Amino acid sequence: MAHSLAELEQLDRDKLVDGRGRTFKDFRRALKPRYARVWRDILLGYVGLAASCCGVVLLDARHPRAWALIAFVGAFPIAYFIAFIQLFFHEAAHYNLAKSRQTNDVLADLFIGSLTGQSIKAYRVVHFDHHRLLGTQNDTEHSYFDALNVRFVVESLLGIRLVRVVISRRAHVSARAKDARAAAAKTRRKLLLGLLLNASIMGAAVVTRCWSLLFAWPFAMLVLHPAINALRQLLEHRRFDALSSIDYATQDQGVMTRMFGAGPLASTLGGAGFNRHLLHHWEPQLSYTCFPELEQFLLETPAADALRSVTTTYTRAFLTLLNAP
Repeated sequence: MAHSLAELEQLDRDKLVDGRGRTFKDFRRALKPRYARVWRDILLGYVGLAASCCGVVLLDARHPRAWALIAFVGAFPIAYFIAFIQLFFHEAAHYNLAKSRQTNDVLADLFIGSLTGQSIKAYRVVHFDHHRLLGTQNDTEHSYFDALNVRFVVESLLGIRLVRVVISRRAHVSARAKDARAAAAKTRRKLLLGLLLNASIMGAAVVTRCWSLLFAWPFAMLVLHPAINALRQLLEHRRFDALSSIDYATQDQGVMTRMFGAGPLASTLGGAGFNRHLLHHWEPQLSYTCFPELEQFLLETPAADALRSVTTTYTRAFLTLLNAP
């Protein structure tokens, strides 16, 4: 099960033929990004985020004395939609937001990166090394190194994990940059823009005296959203036979990536194609809008067993890893 990606890589792509007699080469050539669908999904994410914020504001107006409870409960859908929107930064890293790569990066920074103060060029450096180093102790996206236990939850909710991720990514980008000072300055500018955007949202909450939103927004952005992201990555890449007693920052875990189906939870927690993560690691430059067709094609070829062996749900994966030794 743990080597399904390796099994796919070992298959001769030129000899993969589906039930209709199509070769993979011919099938792959016909797959093109559906940019309209990508932007529709991003828009739906923002609609969900706006609706969540409006819900908090309306509840605060009706029940001002319950602002603390409203803030706490309301932060969860806000964080969920922030996490959903941020998944499309990954799509942008592979140049699948627009035909022009330059336009892709401008749109990514403006509509996705600005929300969290990230630069797509910096993220791309980190993410491409994740593909290259997946399963090794040097992986640049490594929330799955840690077991799903009380410590994982506590560190996520206290922001400790977020601080570690930010520091390690900045160090990695600086180390890979030709001009470390220029790269650091650009990262700071993007972070400052993100801080200004978030400050303006909180400022509006202060002006309107909506205390629920004032506290729900930073709790969602700084605590719950990073925790959701870390948990999703762990469910995608941590092996079921991984041991909590082993530090995978010093020992290779081995490659693991899963398929999660297409239900409501899988399509939102694993939006932008993360619910078919195995396919992404097998064909990294392919738009997630083509994944359903690719999955159907592979299920009619000798690759079917490799896919089925790692097909599960986020809920099953969570319960399995929660009870892992």
